[in-house]
Amino acid sequence: MLSIKPEFMRRLRAATTVAEVQSMVTAAYTLELATIPTYLTGAFSVKPGFNPEALALVQSVAYEEMLHLTLACNLLIAIGGTPAILDTGLSLEFPTPLPMCVDEGLTVALGAMTPEQVYTVFMGIEHPDTQAILPGEQAVSALMLQKQNQGYESIGDFYQAILDKLAELEAAGLAPFGQPNLDNQVDIRPWFPHVECGDGKVSDMDTARAIVAVILAQGEGAQIGDDPIDPYGGFAGSFAHYFKFGEIYFGKRLVADAQAASGWSYSGAPVALDPEGVYRFLPNAAVSDYVPGTAVHTAAADFFNSYKRLLTSLDQVFNGAPEKLKSALAIMYELKLLAQKVVQFPAYPDQPAGYVAAPPFMLNKKPA
Repeated sequence: MLSIKPEFMRRLRAATTVAEVQSMVTAAYTLELATIPTYLTGAFSVKPGFNPEALALVQSVAYEEMLHLTLACNLLIAIGGTPAILDTGLSLEFPTPLPMCVDEGLTVALGAMTPEQVYTVFMGIEHPDTQAILPGEQAVSALMLQKQNQGYESIGDFYQAILDKLAELEAAGLAPFGQPNLDNQVDIRPWFPHVECGDGKVSDMDTARAIVAVILAQGEGAQIGDDPIDPYGGFAGSFAHYFKFGEIYFGKRLVADAQAASGWSYSGAPVALDPEGVYRFLPNAAVSDYVPGTAVHTAAADFFNSYKRLLTSLDQVFNGAPEKLKSALAIMYELKLLAQKVVQFPAYPDQPAGYVAAPPFMLNKKPA
């Protein structure tokens, strides 16, 4: 469970203007954006021809995070806000706690898709808000109980508080959806056809609730109830993100199991994560890690510039040109091709047996 810093919850609940809620929705989309480099780095670390099931799972989550980013931006546009994807994306530095979240050991790093990265980072981000005994656990997580006993609130609580505040402002006559700018919002149907929130555009409280329900069901806000749990939430009846990553970590498909407290166990068909099929990536790579003038620096710079073009394209999508989403998604494919060029090189030419160069989502290294 991602625990939201108490000051964010206090500010949100004390808000008296739509502008204050806009700042909270901005924080929400920033969180969604921050997960994308994390999961793409994991996907890019898989060698061609290896670990196809694990790769498909992490790619599906990254795709759904793009959906969540789109829905959060639609909500912000609907209440008069302006997404700043380029500036926000370039401001992200790794390793880092996630935006708005209490740092209790969950440091989000960019790294190869190892079992440790999957369990500590991926599943840490996506852990549901629940006191259920989840598949693979023998008891309720001690950290989860501690968070709940200390009154920490989850990302699901944060989104619900946004909805509650918007309803309160609407009842007070402040008309948060007075000019929803529907023409500037993205119609998700061509890109995410199996999502149960219509076109994904927001114009009132009902449509706001519908898009938030999708974000929470699929991802890090999942509130799955008590045992026996309901692990579904993804596209076309697929599992919510935590359980997809669980299949990678435990190496088996999640299946119904009447003998397990949760009603489910990782005891189905194998999901291989062969370490020989994963590059040993330089952690938290930045363009500045690579020696200027070398082939690896050129490849890394090309990748980063493509990532910057992706952020620029998304900035345009959410600021009056929603039809450009197709172009933005095409750049994501370009990123994959450029990542394949980066990984051909050792991170340090004088250490060929050391780290493999990782595609960088930062220009410069975060200061120590």
